[in-house]
Amino acid sequence: MNSWYHEFPQRMKNFLIASSVFLVWSLFGLWIYSWLQPKSESAQLNTDLIENNQLEESNSNKLPLKSLVEDTLVKKTSEPKLNEVDIIGLKATNESGDIIFLFSEGIAMIKDEIEITIPISIIDYKYKVNTYLLEHPDQEIHIQSIYSPKERIITPNIGLQRADYIYNQLVETGVPKEKIVIKSVIKDIIFNENNSFNSSIYLTFKPLDQNRIDLLKNSVPKTRIVYPMFSESGILANKDLKNLLSELSLYFAKNPTKTIDIVGHTDKIGNGTDNYNIGLKYAKQVRWYLISKGNFDKTLLKALSKGESEPIADNNTHSGRIANRRIEVIFN
Repeated sequence: MNSWYHEFPQRMKNFLIASSVFLVWSLFGLWIYSWLQPKSESAQLNTDLIENNQLEESNSNKLPLKSLVEDTLVKKTSEPKLNEVDIIGLKATNESGDIIFLFSEGIAMIKDEIEITIPISIIDYKYKVNTYLLEHPDQEIHIQSIYSPKERIITPNIGLQRADYIYNQLVETGVPKEKIVIKSVIKDIIFNENNSFNSSIYLTFKPLDQNRIDLLKNSVPKTRIVYPMFSESGILANKDLKNLLSELSLYFAKNPTKTIDIVGHTDKIGNGTDNYNIGLKYAKQVRWYLISKGNFDKTLLKALSKGESEPIADNNTHSGRIANRRIEVIFN
């Protein structure tokens, strides 16, 4: 008992030394372990944000890191993922991109078809265009018509022919012809299950181009394609033919000695001789309509036929045959 009592201080001293050594080595081991481990993703992200985004000072106050991250997220999520033309109806903007008017529905077209569909809900677009131009006489309207590179190739291209329908509507509403510009825009279009696209036209108001107007006044058109209503009994006067009558009245007023060729074209149904005669028949009927309604000198208008020989579309499709049955007016 006395021996253990005398050895106790020495044993306690040895225990404390061993514990201290163990603790030191444990701490050292933990430090080595943490040093060898890769940094966590969150720590690396915070470091990158701090290093790559230097916060500017304004009046000695620094922008909080949280605000910077939120601002970055807002900018990324607010970026449009689709072209605006793909997701809107009928939109009219000015040259700066400000919206003048916007309809939720758009002007629809069907792949490879010239005809377009204007919903009743947006029919007032033409009055809005006319009103805006009356209030802004220094502006003109550009009709931009979208078409796909996968659509059939015709002359003029199918986009321009669709835009021409809008052109005629605006003219009938009272918009001056010289203030209307039609353009086609070729674009990869995603057609829906019905092979249609519902935002085929958009409008842009731009400053009036006086040089273009001066050239237009002094220029003479080369050709004009007309699609009257064809029937077994003959042609029926529609808006397209009536517009041609108005154009020829202005043309002959400025060019009283010029001549006009009215050429009939057909599809390829039937034999060549019959189609030539059909084309000539329709050309003569258009000629007589123009002479009787416009009181033109009949010696200045000549009726001709090309029959089926100059198609502008595929005769194997219904829409192609419709496009080929046309009247071509040639200004000499």
